[in-house]
Amino acid sequence: MKKRISDKIKNEVIEQRKSGLSYAQIAKQTKISRSSVIKIIKESEAKDPGEDSPIEAKVLKPCLNQRLILIYFNNDKTDFAKCVVKVGLNYPVGKTLLVKPIETTNERLFRLL
Repeated sequence: MKKRISDKIKNEVIEQRKSGLSYAQIAKQTKISRSSVIKIIKESEAKDPGEDSPIEAKVLKPCLNQRLILIYFNNDKTDFAKCVVKVGLNYPVGKTLLVKPIETTNERLFRLL
């Protein structure tokens, strides 16, 4: 029989994720499985995308590191950031992409959706 996770625990998981904890850290603190933590967070994002909703960006240029490209926002090439991409795929300059921010401490970093 599956154990039902209370709304209190679900809210705690969501708050801990917003504060920057990893899935594994949240699972350890709340004593639920990592997969349950991921499921709770994904469900909450689907209900309320909020600030994590996709952002439209365009490719500025590739970086030396093949896992990164530079992207820019709102047709302002001075407002740029790095984006993690799949190696070997083509990301032509000017192509529109949907990205999400990745929490980092010292630089703006995004990932593809």
